[in-house]
Amino acid sequence: MKNNQLLNNKKLKVSQETPYDALQAFVRENHIALKGSEKGPLQGLSFAIKDVFMVRGSTYGNGHPDWLKTHGPDPYTAVSVLKLLDHGADMVGKTVCDELCFSISGENWNYGSPLNPHDIRRYAGGSSSGSGAATAGGLVDFATGSDCLGSVRVPASYNGLLGMRPTYKRVDNDGEAPYCESMDVLGYVAKEPEVFKKVSQVLLGEDTKKTPFKQVYIAKDCFDGVDDDVAETLKPAVEHVKKHVGPAKEVVVAEEGLDKWIEIFKIVQGYEVFESYGGWLDKYKPRLSRGPKERLEWAGTITRPAYLKHKAKREKLMERFLNFLPEDAVLVLPTAASVAPLRTESLEEINRVRAQSASLLCIAPLTGTPQVTVPLVKQHGVPLGLTLISREHTDLQLANLAADLVSTFKE
Repeated sequence: MKNNQLLNNKKLKVSQETPYDALQAFVRENHIALKGSEKGPLQGLSFAIKDVFMVRGSTYGNGHPDWLKTHGPDPYTAVSVLKLLDHGADMVGKTVCDELCFSISGENWNYGSPLNPHDIRRYAGGSSSGSGAATAGGLVDFATGSDCLGSVRVPASYNGLLGMRPTYKRVDNDGEAPYCESMDVLGYVAKEPEVFKKVSQVLLGEDTKKTPFKQVYIAKDCFDGVDDDVAETLKPAVEHVKKHVGPAKEVVVAEEGLDKWIEIFKIVQGYEVFESYGGWLDKYKPRLSRGPKERLEWAGTITRPAYLKHKAKREKLMERFLNFLPEDAVLVLPTAASVAPLRTESLEEINRVRAQSASLLCIAPLTGTPQVTVPLVKQHGVPLGLTLISREHTDLQLANLAADLVSTFKE
């Protein structure tokens, strides 16, 4: 906190001019923009931040008007925002997120749902929906978000972006809304590979582990967990990774089944999210949309013994994963179980695909490892993301590999 307070003593140039926004990606009620230092590797680039990060002179809204009404001005600016400003980038605004970040669809009934620039009939993905839409639509060069169960990775996949979920605690997320303390991280997206590399260097810093990637682990149980047409569409992307990295072999990530992994994730996440929001919910009794309301009500029923039991199971998974994935390997799997669903899709079908996606998305947060979404192929004319996961603290190498894969891919 001391470093944060020192950084926040600097005078920041504040702009009240709202950005152009044809995609409904930016917040309006608590808009704020900041001018960068005009020097550094990010000079000339613009960025946006998910509306869960503190900016002194504003109040973060967390996707709900009642949150905004019941909280005072932010006491300081998040370290990540200051770092990006100090390295030359201009912050043009805050982006819309799902209600209390407890969804992955990209809908917000309070502020409007950001539009997917590849097909406005489809979801943008959440909860960092506005960050994904704004970046894919060219309104900013890159954007930050938060990621627990895919809140950066899903928008990246749905919007055709490079999207990074770093090693747990690799990037300082001081100044972020409380959520799931043991698994939530700051992530980011960019469309252009060179921009992604620059932002990665600034936010991630140098890797402590620098073993070159030489082999590819193809997650058989993950590909088996999605529909056949999705797995088939991703084959050219998988082949490109193999050619770029090295020999491949099929592996099974979860011997006991990914359904067991997602069960562990849901209990740990649910308990910690309710720890963050339960008191506020009880005090102010905000009106919640159906999805977040049902999930929070369920989270409130999780007992501490159940939480501790599943937390212990998670620790065993983490230990096993360290032995499973070598330092010179990348694990390859689908990012999400489908392209961005149509907004007219049946609730039954959306829930089916969401459940499939959750089983894929829980691996990185449960194991604390970095994951990057790589946009290489399309299905039904819209992006379908491939994922790479590597050992903890190989983040910069993983980010650079993803950018190089995009730069060298030819459909």
